[in-house]
Amino acid sequence: MTYELANADRRVKLSFYRLPAWKQSELTCCPVTAAMTTAFVFNYPGDRIAFVPDIGPSPFHDVATDDIDGFEDLTDAYIVKLVKDGILSDHGFIDDTEIDPPKHLRDIRTTWPSGAQRDE
Repeated sequence: MTYELANADRRVKLSFYRLPAWKQSELTCCPVTAAMTTAFVFNYPGDRIAFVPDIGPSPFHDVATDDIDGFEDLTDAYIVKLVKDGILSDHGFIDDTEIDPPKHLRDIRTTWPSGAQRDE
């Protein structure tokens, strides 16, 4: 089962498209998707945010899974923002001939602790 992170109140989501993490354990263990998830939740305090599985019912009682498919995907915008903030770094694409299509997955890495500034 794969997941997207959706905000039902603002009708936006993180699909994690072209990142090497989609499953629950991968999203949890991957520092890049963990950073994106944390930033997304912090940016929308009080909103209804949940991980949406690709199979099964919507976690929102008033929003169907098919509707979530049409939410604006902010994955790229969050990568750009977190790179600008010094939390992530963008190294292009993963050059792996085992991946089909080649150069499909982005090579995004965390810079913590050296690149990000700490909030005091």
